[in-house]
Amino acid sequence: MDTLPDLQSLSDDELAALLVQIEELEEEISQRRRILHGRIDILRAERTSRLKAQVAAGSFHAPSPVSLERPIFEGTGELPAEHELEPLDLAGLDDDELWAEIRRLEKEEDDISLDRRVKHAQIDMIRAERTKRSRGGEHIDTGDLGSILGGGG
Repeated sequence: MDTLPDLQSLSDDELAALLVQIEELEEEISQRRRILHGRIDILRAERTSRLKAQVAAGSFHAPSPVSLERPIFEGTGELPAEHELEPLDLAGLDDDELWAEIRRLEKEEDDISLDRRVKHAQIDMIRAERTKRSRGGEHIDTGDLGSILGGGG
């Protein structure tokens, strides 16, 4: 994860340019995340359809509850390299491969979401610094973030 430069050392113009740059990165990350969500939704719908068909055919065997658990975060903490998503071949995936692909994409989405949250925090910090400067205050102190972001003085 990229860290912010010392905001106090930046001019107003440099701060504005940094804000635009991070907002553009956040938009790219958000778009990538939305695409992943769509793909995960398609795969989950296929899995649900297959499970319903198994139930209707009387051949459903419930997986162990442990195998269905999803930790809050399973990523690596690193933004995955951007890659071209292959077209989905749902018929070419057996049930285990389908489940494995869902899990793989969920892990990738975890890392992308983490990076997105970091970008949002950076944007908030830059905006707080700009707000404080526009009010004639001192440079932003991280201890002031709560009052600034919460609408206080």
